[in-house]
Amino acid sequence: MSRRFTYIYDTYCGWCRGAHPVIAALIESGADVEMLHVHLFQGASAYRMADGFGKAALAHDTRVAGLTGEDFDQRYVDNVLGSPIEVLDSSFTAWAAALVHDQGARVEIRLARDLQNQRYIEGVSAQDRTAVETALARLGVTASLEDGTKSAAQTAAVARETLTSLNLGGVPQLIVEENGVRKVLSIAEFYKSPTAVTALAS
Repeated sequence: MSRRFTYIYDTYCGWCRGAHPVIAALIESGADVEMLHVHLFQGASAYRMADGFGKAALAHDTRVAGLTGEDFDQRYVDNVLGSPIEVLDSSFTAWAAALVHDQGARVEIRLARDLQNQRYIEGVSAQDRTAVETALARLGVTASLEDGTKSAAQTAAVARETLTSLNLGGVPQLIVEENGVRKVLSIAEFYKSPTAVTALAS
């Protein structure tokens, strides 16, 4: 039986940005990968940068950059982390992910990369709805973001159930299933050589 992979992520998770080259390499190898957007940042978990979360995020993002080589531009530091009004809410991106989910992991990972580059390179706010709609339009998707709300909630529920069943906390998480047995894989093992992950697909 072939191996099936599940990748659980949130677009606006800095560690998920760091994991991108690894997951992208796995998907491009032809592996059977399902992406599940957990919609981590919403409600009580939609943090305001000015309340101290911005400083905490900068510390994590600096570590991610050092370990993975992924960029976090000064525009992001100034316009997002340093904003007095920025709130880390990933609702728009969760809905967007839901709108492309049925097109497969190749499309969803492209969308995630586009949205992460908007945020972490260009310094685009999480509240910038137009930026998310523009990213979707680049993939030929013209549906309203709200059309993805129900599906996004269902996907997030599956993601959370999966995390709980494996006693996992945060994201990103990469899980492989073979012959009915699930195993959690260490994404960090592939930070320095992302394409090495493709060996797991065989």
